[in-house]
Amino acid sequence: MGRRNLDFSRAVLEQLYQYRLRKLAVARGLWLFTGLFGGHRFYLDRPVTGIIMFFTFGGLGLWWLIDLALLGRMTRSFNSEQIVRHAAGDPPRQLSFMPPLRAGLIPRVPAWAAKRGKRGRLPGDMLVVAAAGFGAGTLVAEAVPEPAVAALALVGITLLGARWDTLSRLPVLRVLDRWNHRLRLFYYFNDPGGPLRLFFRGPLAVFAMARKRARVEAFLYLKLGAWFTMAFVVVEAIQYVSAGTRLGELPGALMLQTVARFTAVYTLTAPIGATLTKRLLLDASDRLVWWMAAITLLAFVSGATGGFF
Repeated sequence: MGRRNLDFSRAVLEQLYQYRLRKLAVARGLWLFTGLFGGHRFYLDRPVTGIIMFFTFGGLGLWWLIDLALLGRMTRSFNSEQIVRHAAGDPPRQLSFMPPLRAGLIPRVPAWAAKRGKRGRLPGDMLVVAAAGFGAGTLVAEAVPEPAVAALALVGITLLGARWDTLSRLPVLRVLDRWNHRLRLFYYFNDPGGPLRLFFRGPLAVFAMARKRARVEAFLYLKLGAWFTMAFVVVEAIQYVSAGTRLGELPGALMLQTVARFTAVYTLTAPIGATLTKRLLLDASDRLVWWMAAITLLAFVSGATGGFF
């Protein structure tokens, strides 16, 4: 422990600023297997309608069917905008909150570092991750493991991005690591706030979505929460079908559980992600982030076992 790699080199910035185009075949595959939860719309960078589909189970299946005819147009629209942005020197869609890539883009320290970097604020940050970890643990005790898995995975993603570059090149980890880079880049230019604001990170981001930058932050966490919840719901749907549940009964069986679990995932991962990222940006090493990750895990175990930390 001790070495930190913010990975804001020119090469990494150029990798993040790539103008990736979307493939219709991939969009169709996501429509088929995750379309009821808006997976194809997240892929095509339409998070607002993707989230609406997620909460309505694809408009009870009707919107999902209609989207099959719209996939080609949505894919062409995304790719056309990327090409236009590239030609104009604007950032790609996924980094629309950032300025164009140029020399000196990243300052040496965040502008908010002097305000948030005082050691007296550290206990409050530790309390935030402890409370979120404890909350995830108590849900495990209630047989709701999804928020805990997502929260612990987020801890791992943050540590991965700070240290192990080789592992971050693996297929699934590469996607998560890219998401984490965007989150770090966002907070580098936007003050994550003090402990109270960090703890209510998720709700505050949603309520402030009238502002563009707040929408970017909310959608980053909403996208992560949707990914995890989507995976859990697919597994649960397979279990329902294996137990003899009819396909027509699946929406009713899954919808309320999906909304409740997504809300829990989003609410608990946002403060952990914001706090760990804040400390990673502030400190010269990642040692403190490891300690905060350990506090999160200890609090999680305490919550899951009914103990105290």
